[in-house]
Amino acid sequence: LFLLAFSIIKFEFKPSIFQTLFSKMGGNMLIQYLIKQSRNPSGFVGRVITNIWSSYFKELSLWAIKQTTIPNNSRILEVGYGGGSTIKNLLALDKNLDIHGIDISKESYQTAKRMLLKSIENDSVQLMVGNVENLPYQNHYFDLVFAIQTHIFWKELKQSFQEIYRVMSNHSTLIIASEKEKIKYHMTDYGTSSELSQLLTSIGFSKIEERQNHKWVLYIVTKSEKNKSQMATK
Repeated sequence: LFLLAFSIIKFEFKPSIFQTLFSKMGGNMLIQYLIKQSRNPSGFVGRVITNIWSSYFKELSLWAIKQTTIPNNSRILEVGYGGGSTIKNLLALDKNLDIHGIDISKESYQTAKRMLLKSIENDSVQLMVGNVENLPYQNHYFDLVFAIQTHIFWKELKQSFQEIYRVMSNHSTLIIASEKEKIKYHMTDYGTSSELSQLLTSIGFSKIEERQNHKWVLYIVTKSEKNKSQMATK
């Protein structure tokens, strides 16, 4: 158990170094297993990973929120809420937010539910288990969508962003943020800013603003129905 826990932490923090080390030791099966767990945590290992996420992504989450304009009474969706740290940080703003979250992992749901139980009970937070490729929300529903360290794992990136576009209200904002190292490690397509921007623009998003520091990159993506109607007439 100690070796497994150590492996999980090393993989989450420095995946490229971990892969180089364990490949030499014949650990390719372990590497593939941990990649699968990162995409959809399950079982004991999934519980360990989601609890690591609760603390590990706190700084990234706070940085992303700081870059974002969040009006009072906004209806917010987080896609891939993991251990629940971003939702917890949003609640701390005390802006009377209506927060929804969806995650593919049942273990993430259980971990986040324990962290956010009080807010779930008073209906300020609603969590679901589901897939970003088929969001169970009505059209034009959300004012703001967060995708923190999650798009790197989506199998169908275009379909996923199309679904997010569908549930966003006009002139709403999508926040995409991730560690640079994880983008390089996990993404073979749309891994560069220009490739991702081209994809988002093709879907109909009207403006993509990039911000970054030495560890993280963030995209502030604006939806405008007017922009998409103009594209359709060209």
